[in-house]
Amino acid sequence: MAHKFDPRNIEKLEDPSRLELFAPEETLRRLGLARGQVALDVGTGTGFYLPYLSALVGPEGRVYGVDVQEKMLEVARRKILDKGLTNVELVHSEENRIPLPDRVADFVFLAFTFHELREPLRFLRELRRVARPSAALGLIDWKKKERDKGPPPEEVYAEEEVLRFLKEGGLEVEEVFDLGPYCFAVRGRFP
Repeated sequence: MAHKFDPRNIEKLEDPSRLELFAPEETLRRLGLARGQVALDVGTGTGFYLPYLSALVGPEGRVYGVDVQEKMLEVARRKILDKGLTNVELVHSEENRIPLPDRVADFVFLAFTFHELREPLRFLRELRRVARPSAALGLIDWKKKERDKGPPPEEVYAEEEVLRFLKEGGLEVEEVFDLGPYCFAVRGRFP
């Protein structure tokens, strides 16, 4: 779909009402995040979910917040400092090139990011490179229907399209579940 979030609307990413979309801690656990893991938050934006990821992996874990927009990462940096998140590191990336070593992640999280991809299969190849064998994938994105939040339906992939891309990209889909009226979630596994 390739529509990137406009940083001029950055305040929308920090709106506490985003917590109404889904319960972050419960959902992240259901998606496979566990204590001591190395987690990637790909498309971290302003780092809205970084505090939840950080708390769930604990001090023995590590979180990498990855984004293509430096302006977003500037906001995330302030959040990390303000909240004292000592197990979080930010990474400025390109869409299809994440400057991290091979097989570094136990858990890869994409919240409202997949619909912004220009080349989903190429992107998934890069995720496979940075994910350890059997790493968990947690993906949340907008439903392709009219709603009062998020991008217009024509700018998002239908759930079936997302699942097709994941399967074509070599990932195993373990569970798909509804997260209320706005979004859906996919729990998957890397080969």
